[in-house]
Amino acid sequence: MSGVKPGLRAVVNAVIYARVSEDDKKQRRSVGEQEQECREAATEQTWTVAKVFVDNDRSASRYAKKTREEYVKLLDYLATEHVDVLILWESSRGGRELEGWAGLLNLCRRRGVRIHVVTHRRTYDLDNPRDWRTLAEDGVDSAYESEKTRERILRSVRAKAASGKPHGKLLYGYRRTYDDRGNFIAQVLHDEQAAVVREAAKRVAGGEACYSIARDFNARSIPTPRGGEKGWTLSQISRMLQNPGYIGKRVHNGKIVGQADWPAILDDETYAVCRSILTDPRRKTQRDTAVRYLLSGVAVCDVCNGRMRVQKNRTHYAYLCADRFCVSVKTTVLEDFVTAVLMARLARPDALDLLNPEQDANSRAQAEQEAKEKRAQLAAWYAAAAQNKLTPDGLAAIEGPLLAQIEDAERRAEHVDVPPLVRDLVGPGVEQRWERLTIGQRREVVALVLDLRVGKTYRGARTLDPRRLGNSRWRGDSKTWGEGGL
Repeated sequence: MSGVKPGLRAVVNAVIYARVSEDDKKQRRSVGEQEQECREAATEQTWTVAKVFVDNDRSASRYAKKTREEYVKLLDYLATEHVDVLILWESSRGGRELEGWAGLLNLCRRRGVRIHVVTHRRTYDLDNPRDWRTLAEDGVDSAYESEKTRERILRSVRAKAASGKPHGKLLYGYRRTYDDRGNFIAQVLHDEQAAVVREAAKRVAGGEACYSIARDFNARSIPTPRGGEKGWTLSQISRMLQNPGYIGKRVHNGKIVGQADWPAILDDETYAVCRSILTDPRRKTQRDTAVRYLLSGVAVCDVCNGRMRVQKNRTHYAYLCADRFCVSVKTTVLEDFVTAVLMARLARPDALDLLNPEQDANSRAQAEQEAKEKRAQLAAWYAAAAQNKLTPDGLAAIEGPLLAQIEDAERRAEHVDVPPLVRDLVGPGVEQRWERLTIGQRREVVALVLDLRVGKTYRGARTLDPRRLGNSRWRGDSKTWGEGGL
């Protein structure tokens, strides 16, 4: 059917809807061409174009992440204004999601709006069952094509992941090179940005707070990863230094799936130290300038497991159980005792051996080998899927469990032997090196090597009774201090 139906008034009001999924250069060429052809169709039919709605760079599939603002306005316009004909360049411009397309057809049928599809050279009357069926089948075909397109994209992404190729947003610290035709060649180091990543990692591994580093980067006007005006934040520093891409690992869906084909910026040890520090659940991010006490937030109440904070207790400051006030101990008394015990521990000739049991190193090597073998298995499955030798459902059934096993092995392999901050401190002269550390670095040392638990006061005790700390233990030691682990 085409033209004006008998009985309708001479003026036929038409609206145009144009859409394109991708327009990276924002040139609007595709939607502009669609609109032009739709206008030509209206002129040929002697229809009056009352309104034009255009969604540029907007997907219409069920996987779309951006709202089609103009499409929403179109639906409102069709529901409230007099419209005779909706003009689409092709059916898929109206939508690739079946439920939404069916909703548009039902709205047009209720409102008596015909749909003209330019590429069909035909106007559809939705009161006609055959016309309605044709457009409904177009919606099924569009949704099916959308699903196939997504599967092709995912297969390509998985294949790139398996081969170590980069995908998506460029990682800070790198740049990409292209040939004369715009084809990707390689991802290489961006020297200035890579130096920023290395500096941040070195400072975190040395015990400096992310907030302090971010503040310094902003003072030096170092551009942020996104180049924004708000500057660096502590969360940016933390996220950056936990990204496996900086040690040459390829990540897919948040999981390490193999080696990347770009050079590493950080060495494995520095990355492991940073990740260990930044993911430690005992660690509380604080600003160095606000930290005054060595053990605030580090010491734990042995009665209720609550963190201990410093508060004024009558005539002096004391570490108190912040939640229930179960225990209390004068700040200087607890800090002096813990510092003395710590210095004695770190001054011992066998301090590194105590902090780094040999069996742990062996188990980490085994875990690293296990992760390597399972990543190779996953890469082989990705390659099989890319060659259509494995169905998407089959890959999904294999991928989930393997990724979980790889993550577990990677976590065990990442366990840090002895962080540089602690390693550089041990040995004769530890007291002098301790004095040169900032309060933030000292707190980091305590948190790295000691699980400090403070119990209730013993009756009649006028000074700190060591038995109050009997359930404390050195990290990695099976014995508590009360069991002879001091």
